[in-house]
Amino acid sequence: MASTTLIWITLTVVQLGSTMYVNEVYQYNGFCLDVLINQMNALQKLDNCTVILGDLKLQLQRTRPRDYVNVSFPKLKEVTGCVAIYGASGLESVGGLFPNLMRVRGNTLINNYALIISNMPRLREIGLANLLKVDRGGIIIWPGPLTCYVHSVDWRAIAPNARHVLTGIDVYNPCKTLPCSCTDNSTTNFCWNNMKCQRFLEGPEAERCNPECVGCLKRDGSICSLCRYYTYRNKCLNTCPNETIPLTDTNYCVTKDECTHLERWPWNNRCVSECPQNHIKHTNGTTTCVPCENCNLTCNNVTIQTLASIQEAARCVYIKGHLSIHVRAPPETMNELRYYLKSIQEVTDYIEIRGSLVITSLDFLPALKRIRGENLFGDKYSLVIHDMHSLQTLFTENVTHHLKVDRGSVSFYRNQMLCVSEIEKLVPAFPLSPTELEIPQGLNGYSGSCDEDFFNLTIHVKNETSVVARFNPESNTSEHTVLYVKVPLGLSNAIVPEVCSDSDWHAISIQSTVDKSIEVELSSLSPATKYALCIEQFDPKNGRLARSSVKNFSTLVGKPEPPFIVELTASSSEVVVIRWVDHLDYLPYIVRYELDVTLIDLHNINYNHCTDYDYFDWQEDFSVHARVMRPPKKYDRSCESMCGVLSTATAGAMVEEYFDVCNIIKDCHPKPERPFNKTVGNYVQNIALDINGKRKDFQVGGLAPYQNYKFQLRACTAKECSISARNIVKTLRAINADIPTITFLTASEKGDVSVKWDPPKTINGAVLSYTVEVTPVIKFNDYSLLLPHTVCVSGNITSLIIKTQIAAKYIVRLCTKTLASSYSCGVKTKVLVSSEVYSNAWLSGAIFGMFLSVTSCMVGWKYRKRDISDDIPLVDATSMYRNESKPPAVMMDDFAPIIPIRDTNL
Repeated sequence: MASTTLIWITLTVVQLGSTMYVNEVYQYNGFCLDVLINQMNALQKLDNCTVILGDLKLQLQRTRPRDYVNVSFPKLKEVTGCVAIYGASGLESVGGLFPNLMRVRGNTLINNYALIISNMPRLREIGLANLLKVDRGGIIIWPGPLTCYVHSVDWRAIAPNARHVLTGIDVYNPCKTLPCSCTDNSTTNFCWNNMKCQRFLEGPEAERCNPECVGCLKRDGSICSLCRYYTYRNKCLNTCPNETIPLTDTNYCVTKDECTHLERWPWNNRCVSECPQNHIKHTNGTTTCVPCENCNLTCNNVTIQTLASIQEAARCVYIKGHLSIHVRAPPETMNELRYYLKSIQEVTDYIEIRGSLVITSLDFLPALKRIRGENLFGDKYSLVIHDMHSLQTLFTENVTHHLKVDRGSVSFYRNQMLCVSEIEKLVPAFPLSPTELEIPQGLNGYSGSCDEDFFNLTIHVKNETSVVARFNPESNTSEHTVLYVKVPLGLSNAIVPEVCSDSDWHAISIQSTVDKSIEVELSSLSPATKYALCIEQFDPKNGRLARSSVKNFSTLVGKPEPPFIVELTASSSEVVVIRWVDHLDYLPYIVRYELDVTLIDLHNINYNHCTDYDYFDWQEDFSVHARVMRPPKKYDRSCESMCGVLSTATAGAMVEEYFDVCNIIKDCHPKPERPFNKTVGNYVQNIALDINGKRKDFQVGGLAPYQNYKFQLRACTAKECSISARNIVKTLRAINADIPTITFLTASEKGDVSVKWDPPKTINGAVLSYTVEVTPVIKFNDYSLLLPHTVCVSGNITSLIIKTQIAAKYIVRLCTKTLASSYSCGVKTKVLVSSEVYSNAWLSGAIFGMFLSVTSCMVGWKYRKRDISDDIPLVDATSMYRNESKPPAVMMDDFAPIIPIRDTNL
């Protein structure tokens, strides 16, 4: 298959580039139309291309590595068609040319493939480190002998619904590919080279982005790589702005002027390049689409073998000739057939479908009304269905009842899953009844579940993990096998052993027995899980294999597995966001959740934070504010990089690997007692919440700042709840918090300062201690007395009397130490000494006062007569305590008398 594909691609690309004609690259405002380049000097025309509307095909033979030095096109992000790079003999890295190519839509394909890199002898790596998505079509990598890092990329994550062709490394390849070192998880450890890890849109390594993004910067989820909905001027939007319309190729928003410059036209509020069915293009000054009658497209003989040929038949309504389908195995074939062949109404000759393994039904022809049979297959058949190993049903019921066939018969041969009963529903529509040679006995439905009751199979569900299957064997000489498989969640189609899938059928063999009834117990099943089961009978005499109908059963639900908390993030000082996923087996049965939130007080009130060593580190540790973990395999996927997150991931938060805490600490409390709702002040201490089963995230508010809260989450069915999933997170610190308020302040003549205060209105965690600073306003000739007198007390004390230096005035400041701050202080407060006057000494005080007044007047008069003023101090020791916008509370004459310089020894 791979060699055939390569030969086909080689011939195609060589043919495309065989002439020396080079497309003129048409560019308008970053949009470029189809690009085909086969000359090196034409590459520069890609300089301003951001989106290529169409295909990008490069064939650059006879080039050397030095030709690509400093040649790069970082603006190119998206190609709506396919990308084919062939024969660029000097190119060493495709990513060097297109470092920011992120998306290949695959609107047009080359033989089922959207990305083709082939025949480049000097290529050392693919290197498309930013490639996120190939929407449609597969990938072919046919590198040269020096190419490394081909198999170190998870191509299925980039193009999950397609087939890929990757060549092995030549035994003589000198490539020394180093193993990827992106993550410890081997299932996601992929890289483009030893410096660039692969980016993922889904799974545990998915980028965590805003809802409107498809991929984003790891450091900022709001900076999108691609847009989920619409793109306009490098911004992602939910709808296009006014005066713009979406471009159908790529959902970029363009103006009508841009639309016409891109060889398209506005119609029905969109920028289109072709008209839909039952409309034709009409130009009369302006181009538009107008309705028409009987203008449906008639196609000549249609042969479908690839996705590209399916797309070519998209507008066919009438087929003049035959319709032949022989598709080889791309997984998305059925969806493509349903989308592009839905309009076919009539075939003039015959329909032939053979050897298409992935086709399970002919419901992709829902509009089929007539097969004329003008020219028959083998001169006899107007419908031929051969070698369809997975085909289980034919046309839709509406087509089967109303189909008109003018001429011919049918031929069904070797369709092992197609029951004869299905064929018999269609046979009456044909004018010529088929013979036994046209529908051979035993060659249709021999591996299908066509005998509905021939084993009388019954299934008894015993408990959450076991069932008993009972059946009656048809023959004592036959060998029987019980086949069973877990049905994938959400699967609506019937499941049978031959259908290609990731499901592995378990088998229990039963030897020949004379018993009329056989019982087989199936144990070690998963609880709350849907299974499919059937009985297979093999007759060794004639080699015939028969199978019962497939029956589904579900094990009992029982106690559900706990949810898994994927994110517990503090988004503010009072709000925490929790997000979780459920165990896949129990997902359909969860009806509600129980969430208990409890404040954890880690502060030891007996610890002396004034004298003992503080074990707190006031350097911010962001990891305690966000817990982000990857769920185990059996759980639903967490945010697939494209969903929104209520919280903003805290800087420094690390994504941790899952480990089973319950098995380690042996403490999961199978029947926890729910806490009573309780608040302390304005903040939550305990709260018990019941959450609707449809929710997968919740925002809890009213929490105390910078406190540890324990979150316990349980998933509940209609009957019982799981054990708790638990984690602890700390809220963020509050701004402008931890400031106490002085409520009473007085000072005595004896140097006693009394202080009373209220705790801070907003506290980050808990108050560990208070520190009272008292600074006496005294003569500054003793500089040691200018330092404040500090006293530290425990955080539960709110008053204090401090014995300090005797002074007339004091400056007092109150500071706190909390869990978030080592020293947060309030404003400085000034206090004057309040003199206490005793009743038996009033006369002595009066006389002393008069003497002091007279003495002061005489000293003042004496110094006033001097010509030189020496009374300006060199240092104002109170300046550090003053608000300079107000008059000083302490004047110069509060200090010791000034000694003139002339009276000193200087």
